[in-house]
Amino acid sequence: KQVAVSADRWLKVAEVRVEALAAFLAQQRALGYSIIALEQASDSVALHEYQFPAKAVLLLGDEKEGVPQPLLHLVDVCIEIPQQGIIRSLNVHVSAACAVWQWRQQYL
Repeated sequence: KQVAVSADRWLKVAEVRVEALAAFLAQQRALGYSIIALEQASDSVALHEYQFPAKAVLLLGDEKEGVPQPLLHLVDVCIEIPQQGIIRSLNVHVSAACAVWQWRQQYL
């Protein structure tokens, strides 16, 4: 799937089907990656307070349900974008852009 013109030259992106995610995450952990879910959870860390490791996999959920519950026990940490008011979520592509920007800011 084309993400953006030439974006794949600068940031490694993989789209993995839900049924293959558990195996993919285990494989990435074995390669030394930390698994980070962008999800609101009771122990989530605010995005602006989180120090990303250099080797990380950012796990995104779907628009309505978020990260599937069975996958949450496979992650090292959940991070979230703090918000105010009634709306407690952003579209997944917006959330992903915010998280990737914050991650890259730490390594520029």
